[in-house]
Order: sequence, then C-alpha cells, then structure tokens
Amino acid sequence: MPRHRTGAGARGAFRPDVEGLRALALGLVLLFHVGVPGSGGGRLGVDVFFVISGFLITGLLVREAEQTGRVRLAAFYARRARRILPAATAVLVAALAATAALAPQALASTGRDGLAAALQVANWRSALADPVDLDPVAAASPLLHYWSLAVEEQFYLLWPPLVLLSLAVARRRGTSLRRALAVTAGVVAVVSLACSVVLTPLLPTLAYLSSPTRAWQLAAGALLALGAPRLEALAQGGGARSRLLRRWAPAVGWAALAVVVSSSLWTDDVPYPGSAALVPVLGTVVLIAAGGPGLDTAAAQRWGVGRLLAARPVRLAGRASYSWYLWHVPVVFVGEQLGLSGWPVLLALELLVAGPLALLTLRVVEQPFRTSPRFAGTRRGLLLGAAVTAVGLAASTAAVLLAP
Repeated sequence: MPRHRTGAGARGAFRPDVEGLRALALGLVLLFHVGVPGSGGGRLGVDVFFVISGFLITGLLVREAEQTGRVRLAAFYARRARRILPAATAVLVAALAATAALAPQALASTGRDGLAAALQVANWRSALADPVDLDPVAAASPLLHYWSLAVEEQFYLLWPPLVLLSLAVARRRGTSLRRALAVTAGVVAVVSLACSVVLTPLLPTLAYLSSPTRAWQLAAGALLALGAPRLEALAQGGGARSRLLRRWAPAVGWAALAVVVSSSLWTDDVPYPGSAALVPVLGTVVLIAAGGPGLDTAAAQRWGVGRLLAARPVRLAGRASYSWYLWHVPVVFVGEQLGLSGWPVLLALELLVAGPLALLTLRVVEQPFRTSPRFAGTRRGLLLGAAVTAVGLAASTAAVLLAP
C-alpha cells in the first residue's frame, strides 16, 4: 500500500514501528496469496494497511489544518499523485506486457482491468462483475490486487473535503477540529461497518471489495490519529493511571500483535470482512497506540513490540511494502504461466523476485518521483498525476485493441 511519512499526534514524529508494521501487513498478504498452509486469513493484511493509511493521512491533514488554519486540497492530491501513481503505472504496464507475452488470450480482459486500475475503480470492476462469487477469470488477473489501491483513493477523494467541512463546523461552534472531525469519522465508521456486516453474508464479494464497506477501517485509523494527543497527554501525566498505562503498554502491544497475527488462522473460515474484521482492525489500532509518544518508555524500548517492528530488516521491508504489494501478484502470475506451482515455489518467487523488484522500484521510481524538486509543487504534481494516468490508460487501451 501507499507510503507516507509515519507520524501522528501533534508532533508528527517519525514512527519506525509503524513503518515496520507495514512489513507485517505485507507478510500476511504474501503468505495468503501463495497459499501457505494456515495463512488463509492472511488477506486481513490489507485491513492492517487500511488502518495505517487512515492513521497517517488523517494525522497529516489535521496537523496542516491546526498549523495553517486550512487544508490545501490541490496540494494534497498532488502529493498523493507523486507517491502513488508512478509506481502503480510502472507495474501496470509491466503486467500488461507479461500478459501479452505469456497469456495473450487474457490480454483483453487484463487490459480492461488496467483501465479500471488507472481510473482508480478496480474494486468496482471486480465487485460488480459478480457481487456474490469472484469471477474466476478476474481472479487470474495480474492486476486484481489494485482493488485495494482504489478503495484508498476513493476514500481520500472524499476525506479531505470532510476535514474541511469539520474545520468550518468547529470554527462556527467554537470547538476543536479534532472533536468535530472525530464525530465525522465516527459516523463514517458506524455506517460503513453496518454496511459491511449486512452485506457480507448476502453479497460477499461486494462487501469485500467495495469502498463503503471498507471505509470504517480507514476511519478507525483516523480516530486513533485524532485521539493521539490526548493519549500522549494521559501517558505523560503524573497520576496512577499514567504510570499504569506506561507500565503495561509493552505487554498490551505484544498482545495486540498476537491478536492480529492469530486472526489469520481463523478468519479463513468465517464470512469476511463483516464483524470478524473488527478483531484485526482493533488489534492494529491498539498495536499502533501502544507504541505512541509518551508510551515509548525505556522498558518499551527494551522489550516492547516496537523493538521488533523497528528492526532494520523489518523497516526496510515496510519501506518497500507498497512496491512489493504492487509486484506480488504479477510475479506469481508470471510464475504460474511458466508452469510453476506449489506454495514453496511461489513463496520463493515472492521473496527472490518480487522483493528485489520492489526494492528496485522503490529506488528508481517511488523515491525519485516523490522527492525530486522537478516534480515538487502542486501544479507539477497534478500534471505528473495526469500524465502517468494517461500512460496507464493508453497502455490498457492498446492491450484491449491489440488482443487476439
């Protein structure tokens, strides 16, 4: 999933444990995708990504609003374009090329998947094709996983304007932005979760892929970001509750990690997401909260879960997790087209092929477009987003038209 500077709360300090948490989410997804025994619930790694994204993006938006009194929507979307679209389009084009070479009979369908991916509606293409059972043809697509990117982008098309609306309400009523936005996020979370619970047994694919049934997971992360300063203030207080909170935070963090990981062992056999997704989502919220400012005591740094998540190899995997997520399906698709099968072989492909490709994409595509002064600024960022989207649309259209 998309990378952002990992910060929260009032200070926006870098959170290496949150960067490492991305690696955990990625690992669950990879194990699920290749069919490792006992990992059938690893699809919930996407839920972890959603919570992280809601937490980080909301923190960024709220800090901007508190510091400047406004939210610059165009600048926000320009930053999103620089961070998300170049890598996504590069992998999209590579997937189309691989399909043309190895599975030309699927090129037209993959090209249509590419059109939906480039337009950030990949989730709706798959969900509406068959809202009850996922289309087996679509399931074989090397671009199927772009559905989760589409969910995030659809959420963030609407969330910043809601932040602005909450800012206006807060000013009119003389209350804080965080309080007003928490009400908004709470309403989004309740309505979205209700939709998920109702639709999961009736239209499981629609419930799994649609943004209205997934928005509550991003809203859960948003609520955590909004409450982070209060949690920090409580942790830094001098009372008995503060001491108790600091003392038990490391144990709570490990327990939350166990909840998230163990969820992948049982959610394979239950309707999902529905109410079952509450367990890994709330586990992720607690895990992030347990490592927050004020709770990173000496004891937590010695034996807390943050020490594991902030380890250099874990953080490196987390840093590359967006590109790795993009590559993990196309690489397995290519392997299967070449006759490779079995989870040990496919897992080796994910580690030995998708991993290096992810690191290369991070270094050559992701970071340059995100940090280069050449693409800095709102206007250039938006133009870059439009140009990269046009490339994805052109490549996908060519695939549809040239398919045998």
